[in-house]
Amino acid sequence: MPLIIDCDPGVDDAFAIILANSLEELDIKAITTVNGNVGIDLTTRNALLLADLLDLDCTVARGAEVPLVKPLREKSNTHGSDGLGGCLNLFPKEIRKELSKEDAVTTIKNILMDSEEKVTIAAVGPLTNIALLLKLYPQVKEKIEVISIMGGAINNGNVTPCSEFNFYEDPEAASIVFNSGVPLIMSGLNLTVNATLTEENLNEMKAIGNKLSEIAVPMISDYISKDAAIHDPCAILAITHPEMFESEDLYVQIDTREGITRGMSYADYRSKNTNPPNCKVLTKMDTTKFREFIVNSIKL
Repeated sequence: MPLIIDCDPGVDDAFAIILANSLEELDIKAITTVNGNVGIDLTTRNALLLADLLDLDCTVARGAEVPLVKPLREKSNTHGSDGLGGCLNLFPKEIRKELSKEDAVTTIKNILMDSEEKVTIAAVGPLTNIALLLKLYPQVKEKIEVISIMGGAINNGNVTPCSEFNFYEDPEAASIVFNSGVPLIMSGLNLTVNATLTEENLNEMKAIGNKLSEIAVPMISDYISKDAAIHDPCAILAITHPEMFESEDLYVQIDTREGITRGMSYADYRSKNTNPPNCKVLTKMDTTKFREFIVNSIKL
């Protein structure tokens, strides 16, 4: 299954990439970056480092530096100042992977149009690149199998009481994607807060003792010490192992207005709702299986 990962690495983005690489069903065609967990320079550098670490034969392309409308917000320290849980020093100093001369949107467009089969997109950062793609090149819509999104929340947020980080960073982009008519899967906070690891899982990963575990374990240990769930891999498993999840087909919209609800994703559950569902919203998952997949992804 051809896959493009649009991301903002980020520790949980790193684990989404590691997981995708471990799954035989997936053929990673490109990793494209966007401003998000850290700035675009760091998300792009981190994507190159991860592609090197995993010896990925795929394109890495730099994407949007700023949201569509609002200026950048100050970054938190959830992912460390380097975006890698403070573990930049564990990666090789020299980056061998070359950055694509084409930007992320052009890269995605070309892969889609050149592919003989439909391509899946895992979008696990702010949706700026994807919104630009769909607006600039609407002809690509028929080439997309599905966009599996980590973002949003049907109940409560994490940046504000209402809004999840990725959608809050660029609500206008999220709104464009949710009104695009492209098939969507949404792994929101209501699901991904359960994407956690136990101390036993960390010990299992450490015992693997390979090059990847020597980087991955310290990276994820720093991250989960801040009570952060490993959100982004859910969007990968939603593609390859849908049986792990329960879901509802819902009509979802994004609030782009100013105020406390900016970036909020809301679903219409009313019986009188006349809008057709535009998204498969994941509601529950098998956490035990999730943990198994994360641990096993480190064994490569």
